[in-house]
Amino acid sequence: MAIFNSTAPCPYCYTEINPRKLAYRCSGRHAAGKSPCEKKADPSRQKHFNDSDAYSPVITPIGSASAHCASCGADPGPPMCPECHSLLPAEYGADSALIGLVGVRDSGKTVLLSQLDTELQSTVAGRFDATIDAPGGKVGLARDLRVNRELMLKSEGVLPRQTDSSGGAKKAPAVYAWRYNRKGPMGISRAASTVFSFYDNAGEDFATPDKALSQIYLGATSGVILLLDPFGFPANRERARTKGALIPDTGPEAVLDAITMVLRTAKGVKRNKKVKQPIAVVISKIDAFFDQIPSDHPLRQPSSSRPIFDEAESQTIHDHVGSLVEQWGGAGLIRKLEHNYTTFRLFGASALGAEPDYRSGRVNSRGLLPHRVAEPLLWLMATRGFIPSTGD
Repeated sequence: MAIFNSTAPCPYCYTEINPRKLAYRCSGRHAAGKSPCEKKADPSRQKHFNDSDAYSPVITPIGSASAHCASCGADPGPPMCPECHSLLPAEYGADSALIGLVGVRDSGKTVLLSQLDTELQSTVAGRFDATIDAPGGKVGLARDLRVNRELMLKSEGVLPRQTDSSGGAKKAPAVYAWRYNRKGPMGISRAASTVFSFYDNAGEDFATPDKALSQIYLGATSGVILLLDPFGFPANRERARTKGALIPDTGPEAVLDAITMVLRTAKGVKRNKKVKQPIAVVISKIDAFFDQIPSDHPLRQPSSSRPIFDEAESQTIHDHVGSLVEQWGGAGLIRKLEHNYTTFRLFGASALGAEPDYRSGRVNSRGLLPHRVAEPLLWLMATRGFIPSTGD
């Protein structure tokens, strides 16, 4: 049956794997009369994540064979990806979501992810009465996000440095497991869970079409969050100079072109067809433009605390952000989204919530006040039907 052969991308290496045909690590509990296995470097871990730590041997069941370690007879440990040998959360399955967060240099991707990491496990978890955990949160990108936030919280308030270019190499993404009880028809609740992960890229990875094609992992994503620096639009460059903010070397339309090319190539989308992966286009640093937005507009207000995605409010924000983008000289960007994507949504967000000192790269004295940073992810989760929406 097809259900037994369905595949889903590994949330760590993005390789398509069958959730019913996983590998296991030797548990180390050797059988009586046998010697314990020696831990060694795992070539798969070295290949994917440059991880040279020592691990127990891999157990790969064949057919209906019993999954025991061939060397010491031990029972298997937790399941893991048969390709990169990363331990998989219990919530992993065919419906797991992989999210690509991309954007130009200085658009604020790293800061936004650092803030989103905290928002997910606090505000969003509370909003949906959920548990949102980060399995393996002490390694890879998940570890870096926590380090970044600690730096910003210190008295010096230093913003994190730019993400280094991947050069086509895979990085260990930040992986999250979300579990909650979703209310269905007649008020009946049922357990719902999913795994999703974020992969962060360096801005220069999308500086040219050739570099962008190295980010072919985007083809495995369930959705994309594209972060655009508002100072990259023609009408805002003088404002950037006045504030001491950097002007991106790559314009918004150019980075969208690069991402669209990657998605079309990875999925084999014909030129007369549209990309089906939903894309959330986020204008970052929106607080720098609050003078152009009415004080009572939803975009100026905090995110909702209701355990549902407000589709009507989101559409209102989409329309207003689209109007701002056109005023800033980005009408071509909107047309390209309309012509290339079946589903897209515009957002405005601020990872810091108060403008930093752009010249010194330090957080505002008011501290960290993240503004609507989770909304793009929640929209993607709503489009997948994982969280309820007022548009259902």
